[in-house]
Parts: sequence; C-alpha cells; structure tokens
Amino acid sequence: RLDGGDHWFAAHLVARQARWQGRFVVAMNAEWLAQWKAAPRAHPGDGLLDVLEGSLPWRARLQARRRARTGDHLPHPGIRTTRSASFATTFERPVSVWLDGQRAGRFCTLELTVEGDALPVVV
Repeated sequence: RLDGGDHWFAAHLVARQARWQGRFVVAMNAEWLAQWKAAPRAHPGDGLLDVLEGSLPWRARLQARRRARTGDHLPHPGIRTTRSASFATTFERPVSVWLDGQRAGRFCTLELTVEGDALPVVV
C-alpha cells in the first residue's frame, strides 16, 4: 500500500529523491535491480522482502553505486538492511516511487507485505 492505495510489484520497489539524495528505501524480492546486484540474499520464493534503507552523502553514494554491480556495497554503515515478510515506513515529504522499474508517483507512506505464491512465474 502506498499512501493507503493498493499497488503491486514482483521484483522491487524503489523510493527515493532525485540522484538518491536524502533518505531512500529499496524493497527487493529479487537479487538484481537493473545492472546492480542490490540485494544479494533476496529470493522470490522465500516469502521475505530484503529492505535497504539509508541516507548517504555524495561521495558514499558514488562508491556504493560502483560497488553495487557486484553486490559488494553491503554491509555499509549508511545502509540498514532487514529481511521481513512486511515493512512500513513514512517519509516527511513525498518521494518518487518506482515499482518494477515503472514510476508509480510520489508518496509518503509505504506499507509493504509479501503475498506468497501470488502468481506463477515462468522463465
């Protein structure tokens, strides 16, 4: 749920400001976010979200971005990681939210819950 409205994603949710400035939240149900191995332990069949939450200064953002290609950005003192079937948080101001790479809009409240075996996936 985003600001109380139902939204769905299969692989990842990204909530952030432009250029990853300020606080960000990335919820992953898969290991890869584009070319980044953002959540090395994430697996779509485990019933858990891997959530990365943080706020990095400019130089740390650049370093994390380079290291994210191989998953070496974790652990990081500026990024908190959790694994859970649900996650909720609120931003002071609306942030842009992307669901599986598609912009969903700007929201303040994120309430995420894993719906296990919600759909069959064939690769």
